Amino acid sequence: MSQLNESAAVVHSKRTANLILLSVCLGQALVGLDQRAITVALPTLTTKFNTAFTTIQWTILVYDLVLIGLIITMGRLGDMFGRRRFYTLGFLIFVIASAVCGVTQTTGQLIFFRAVQAIGGSMIAANGRAIVSVNLPVEERGRALGLTSTAFHIGFLTGPALGGFLIDSLGWRWIFYINMPFSLAGAYLAWKVVPETRMPGKSPVDIAGAALLLLTNGLFIYAIDQLPRVGWRQPHFFVPMMSAAVSLLILLRVEGRAKLPILVLSMFRARLFSAGIASLFVLAATLSAINFLLPFYLQSLLGFSASQTGWIIVADSVIIMVMAPIAGALSDRLGSRLLCTLGCLGVAAAQFLLASLDLHASIPQIMLPLVIWGIGWSLFNAPNQRSILGAVASDKIGAAAGMIATTARTGGAMGVALSATLFGYLLAGAGLPASQVNSPSSWRAAPELFMSGFSTTIYALSCFTLLAVISSAVRGTQPER
Repeated sequence: MSQLNESAAVVHSKRTANLILLSVCLGQALVGLDQRAITVALPTLTTKFNTAFTTIQWTILVYDLVLIGLIITMGRLGDMFGRRRFYTLGFLIFVIASAVCGVTQTTGQLIFFRAVQAIGGSMIAANGRAIVSVNLPVEERGRALGLTSTAFHIGFLTGPALGGFLIDSLGWRWIFYINMPFSLAGAYLAWKVVPETRMPGKSPVDIAGAALLLLTNGLFIYAIDQLPRVGWRQPHFFVPMMSAAVSLLILLRVEGRAKLPILVLSMFRARLFSAGIASLFVLAATLSAINFLLPFYLQSLLGFSASQTGWIIVADSVIIMVMAPIAGALSDRLGSRLLCTLGCLGVAAAQFLLASLDLHASIPQIMLPLVIWGIGWSLFNAPNQRSILGAVASDKIGAAAGMIATTARTGGAMGVALSATLFGYLLAGAGLPASQVNSPSSWRAAPELFMSGFSTTIYALSCFTLLAVISSAVRGTQPER
């Protein structure tokens, strides 16, 4: 039985179909909420654990690294051994890891169990939309997938405000506890209403590619993290950086020979595809970097509470929810090059405005660049995804979709690591002791120096964003399939 026949053979009542869709939407919303709630908590976690802000970044980095290495593999394992089984197990792992994250007593424990949480998140993210695709009729599939995307953005939008409220009212541990009832409800729904489906036969799983991808990114990010602390000549930086380069070369060789690789290198021969992936990587890196630094600026330098920070940083998400469908429709008429180039320019302009903020910035002054940022990302994202998927043959669309997710996560993780490194390097270069650099609660004792480091870091990121402008402008206008 082909995949098409497998999909056509699944017939459900309207009520069952809606419950299946609800289960998947719940999973997508949960992943989005968790991803953003912890961002607001970073300054609080740095203080509570009495640790460096360059260390607490690993609560985000380790989650992204695990997803980078596992999300495609978990999707293929679900195809082979049962999507409902892996989807339900993902919820159960997520709820257990969330509970343990909430009771951790050290930074190391929190980072480790965030990695476990990411294993569950990869199972949910990898199998949810596949479940929708094979269980709902073809004529309803587009609407259903659109609703799952909306659910993710609702969670993404709610995360900062809800996270800030929980931190200020109940404590930081509740940003993890809040996941538990939703995870249990998702597991129950998945097991009760989602039928078991799998692909006929067995397709190879690129375990070696997944492991090498995780290893390459992990070594590189660890090396970048060590750079401002030990310098580029020390073994703590040099050895992992060289190891990352060797791992990358092995990865490229392995992927070139794999029957069903995670990275389908032949797709990069299409300029539209390679330019779209390159611009996505750059924007994901710079946006994630600023999302990491912004809560420290708002809370540690301006003195906003976690709740206030949460409400401020949702401005871009609100705009994205409104603008994304409009940009998607425009891309059908105008193509991707113009919209993506304008979008990248908008993001770069927003970053320059953010970099120009000072210690007396008002809430409207802070939110204006976030609104422009949201408009720019909306103009870029949907047209760029459409162009990437349209640049490959139909039998490679699944691989291209996986590449989009992997690129965004990889860029995001590297952006966080590079921004923390650059910020710390600038502060150390200004003569500040390491104890003060790594303690955001002490930044207000020398606010001008920290403000200068923040602004310079954002200016550097916005210059980097100009590479995405160039990449989008030269992507070409060849017909998209």
